[in-house]
Order: sequence, then C-alpha cells, then structure tokens
Amino acid sequence: MVTTSELVHFLKSKNVSTGFIDQLKVNFRPLISPFDDLINTLQNATSVFDIGCGSGQFALLLAEFTNVKKIGGIEINNHLINNATSLLNPYKKKIDFSFQVYNGKQIPDLSDYQVILLIDVLHHVPKPNQLEFIKNIYEAMCPGSRLIIKDIDAGSWLVYFNKLHDMIFAKEIGNEWPLEKLKSFVYQIGFRILEVQKKQIYVYPHFTLILEK
Repeated sequence: MVTTSELVHFLKSKNVSTGFIDQLKVNFRPLISPFDDLINTLQNATSVFDIGCGSGQFALLLAEFTNVKKIGGIEINNHLINNATSLLNPYKKKIDFSFQVYNGKQIPDLSDYQVILLIDVLHHVPKPNQLEFIKNIYEAMCPGSRLIIKDIDAGSWLVYFNKLHDMIFAKEIGNEWPLEKLKSFVYQIGFRILEVQKKQIYVYPHFTLILEK
C-alpha cells in the first residue's frame, strides 16, 4: 500500500516548469487530498485517462507507483501539457503516454481506456456546463470502463474552506456538487455506482465516486 509520505517524498524530488506556488501545490497536494487512496485503488489498472491532468502530477504518480501501461490526459493550457510530457518522458520505454490540449468543448475518444479520472476538476467547470460535461464523458467511454470522480462535497459546510482555497490559488469560486445530488445525476445518465468513499482531510470534505458505464 502506497502512503501519503511516500507520494510527497517522491514529488519533492521532481521539478516542473512553473512558479514557486504552483511547485508547492504539486509537491504537497497529497497532504490535503486522498491521492494515496486513489493510487491504491488503481494498482491493477492497465490504461488511465486523466481529464484535467494539470502538470502531470497524478500521471507521474501512476507511472511510478502502479502497473499502468497507457496514460492519456487533457488540459486547457499548453504549458501544462508540456510539463506533463516532460515529467513522463523518463517512463517512455515502459509506458505509452499522450497529453493534449482540451478545446473546452469536445471530449476526445476514451474507448481505449479502462479508467477515466476526474480529480478535483468538476467544481472548476462553469455551473451551466457541468451536466453536459459529464454526459459527454459518458458518451466518449466504452461499456465496462470506469469513471472515478474525486471532488469536494458541497453537502458539507466545510466546502467554504475549499472555496477560500480556490479563491487564493485559482482566483475563482468553485462550483462544488453535493455528493447525494451528483450520485442521483450520474445514475440517471446511465452510470452504475460501484463505490462511494468519503474522507475529511483537515478542513477538506472529499468524496470519491467509482462509476461504471
């Protein structure tokens, strides 16, 4: 089982082409987010696609701590895509990886991937677009594949700490979902809910939904 301290120690040994604050966010994010649980859940995954992959931090953890053989990802910023590619380059002999810029509209074909990740991304999507965004992901997936949504539970009053966090670091107010409302919506789309996890880390009320198409 991978531990948080192992993840932080590993990330601190890596550098990305970004500012000081963003580097701190990359290095220490596992301290406030259940990355250890996610990595342990994905130990036997063979192919993973990370929607909102950022600088490739989580993809790097997948490459180092799991048996994944294929990693894909999208992000809206070309600079972040370059960072992700640079971080994964040392693994190019054993892992097939590809990152691309997301145009904000069309989800790429996900049919070649066993697991799709949406880690702390949904609450950054504009509220009017969130429902269509999830539907588009569902339509791009192949039957039997899984979607893992990790986000912050708006059903908890602690959500306001995450809103403050996003105001400071992302310069925006998040559009978090109450867990129960999101469960109802993904079920209506057609997802089967395999597992629900809730975990409070400090003042952050996390939830993880593991869904199957």
